[in-house]
Amino acid sequence: MSLAHEVMETLLRLGVENGVVSSAREREVLLRFSNDRMTVADAVEGTTVSVFVRERGRKAGITLGETDASKVEAAVESMVAEMRRHGGGGSVPLPQGPFRYAAAAEEPLVDVEEMASMAAAAVEAARSAGATRSAGSFKASVTSLSMCTTAGAEGEALLPEAELSLRSFSPDGSSGHGLAVAADPRRIDAAAAGREAGGLARMSMGASEVKGGKRDAVLAPMVFADLAAEAGDMASAFYVDMGMSFLKDKEGKDVASPLLQLSDDPTIPGCIGTRPFDDEGSPTRRNEIIADGVLQGYLHNSETAHAHGVASTANAGLVAPRPFNLTVGAGKGGWEDLAAEMDRGLVVTNAWYLRYQNHAAGEFSVIPRDAVFVVEKGEVVGAAKGLRVSDTLSSLLSNIEALGGDRRWVRWWEVDVPTLSPSAWVRDVSFTRSTM
Repeated sequence: MSLAHEVMETLLRLGVENGVVSSAREREVLLRFSNDRMTVADAVEGTTVSVFVRERGRKAGITLGETDASKVEAAVESMVAEMRRHGGGGSVPLPQGPFRYAAAAEEPLVDVEEMASMAAAAVEAARSAGATRSAGSFKASVTSLSMCTTAGAEGEALLPEAELSLRSFSPDGSSGHGLAVAADPRRIDAAAAGREAGGLARMSMGASEVKGGKRDAVLAPMVFADLAAEAGDMASAFYVDMGMSFLKDKEGKDVASPLLQLSDDPTIPGCIGTRPFDDEGSPTRRNEIIADGVLQGYLHNSETAHAHGVASTANAGLVAPRPFNLTVGAGKGGWEDLAAEMDRGLVVTNAWYLRYQNHAAGEFSVIPRDAVFVVEKGEVVGAAKGLRVSDTLSSLLSNIEALGGDRRWVRWWEVDVPTLSPSAWVRDVSFTRSTM
């Protein structure tokens, strides 16, 4: 009997109305490099057990880095007892199982020496493209997940992911970012990521300060993925109900340019966000969020679905529904092709530190990072620095003029939901001065 099933026996013995138990065993290899040299090579392994219960109008949850069943059982008993001291009322039942799930993914080979060789290839490619030094990380992990619920759902899943991220620098300190993500580290094109980072660093040399104001801008995939992921997060019914989403009261209404198609699809084979079931055990499926610029609906777990009078979209999040694997529809060409269509504007290749001034209005700012290019009459004529984007998600999504055909998977610490994103040409983006 698995640890998750042992803990479930405890919940059933305690008579818990609605309970979910999951155990996750993660194995990760992490490489870090700086100034073109490997500085860290580490392999770690650990197991966590998560327990969530919902009854009598109350919720409680706990996550333990513990594999001793008796200690986990004692912690769960204490949690349930404490929850039952408070409140009363009814609770929404969990989805009734059992369910049939898609077959688990095949476990990829994670070889430290092979990954180190790939990282070295990325660094060499960056240098050949014009960089003087590079720094970054290459990590690969496999999570073996076991889940069961008091409603009869149970399943196992293998969740692999790999991410190579590097920044390369030119002699004057200008930089470019290269990124490659995949479920299997052997599918990472390390040399391409290095060439991208080194080439952008070289192109951005001699960057000068430019004035703020409204400008057309081509947002490369790493930037537009950030915006798409924020829109996906704000489609969660939990954030809508909390008044923390610009999509509140927008179902069936225009929320973006007719060019925008945004979906959540955790069923795509071989992707890092692919998974057979959500956190409540419901089989995952593809959900349209925005189609032709119109908001199709919100993402739900069983509780938010009950409150809205609809069915769950299988996006639990036990408290807040969430997207798993976002995809944006494609257009044609790369960021260079989109820039060639602009009379005047900027190209932003990367951005970080997106922060909200007003969640309900979607007002935010984000700092362009690494290469930013100045475009005049369709030609890149120089590089810029010292800018910040200060705008609203609604405005940016509504002002999409064109989308590129250069879709790529993006996931790194700024974009935590895997997102398949193209470049986007956006009209009248509001730029202000950055103090960073």
